[in-house]
Amino acid sequence: MKTQTKERAQIIYSMLEDIHQNKSLSEEQLNKLTEVAQLLKEDVEIGEKTSGVLDDMSEFGEKALQLSTEQQLNDYLKQENQQVEEFFDHFKMLFEEKS
Repeated sequence: MKTQTKERAQIIYSMLEDIHQNKSLSEEQLNKLTEVAQLLKEDVEIGEKTSGVLDDMSEFGEKALQLSTEQQLNDYLKQENQQVEEFFDHFKMLFEEKS
């Protein structure tokens, strides 16, 4: 995996871990997560499954960015907690495979 690809995947993994543990999300975090996911998706080295996860993350991010308050954002995060866990588990598995 190229250094840039690995760095982007690690950023996403780290951010998902924070979100998963804290059960909260700021608009700034959401913007960065969505941006890095888009950049990673453009990388040709990612697999088909990861590409699908990134599509789902982008859709999640777009919906969340339409919310107007941080409370609405965190309510949405609680509602979609299972999906966030799946994103986190995918990237965790990805790094365990590469080790």
